[in-house]
Amino acid sequence: MSLNTEDRKALETLQSEPLNEQIAYYRKPFMVLWAAIQEASSELIEDYGLSQDMAQLWVAEQMRQVSDSLVDRLAEKAVAHGVSKSNVARAAGASPANAERRFPRLKGEGAHSRLLIDDVLDAMEE
Repeated sequence: MSLNTEDRKALETLQSEPLNEQIAYYRKPFMVLWAAIQEASSELIEDYGLSQDMAQLWVAEQMRQVSDSLVDRLAEKAVAHGVSKSNVARAAGASPANAERRFPRLKGEGAHSRLLIDDVLDAMEE
């Protein structure tokens, strides 16, 4: 059985699990993210006078954008390592038939511009 077939079956099994069991796999990372959002928003409140709700919303939106960029990069990386586009789409909760619509950079058309995640990673090195 190929690795792509094994991945597909595993993703289908995971998708059929009850939601609370799926959430258990990302509960701890979410708790870390939530704590980081609260900490960063406290700095925004102090530095800019934003309300708590607006500061948390701003930080969470920035994190969403960076996370979306990271998902795009991980999709490219997976395909470069031989994972099928269909399984990449499945892992991202998209229809396998829509892999290139969900991840336009997988079309392989020309040079790609930098992703937001590239800028964030560069800023971490400074």
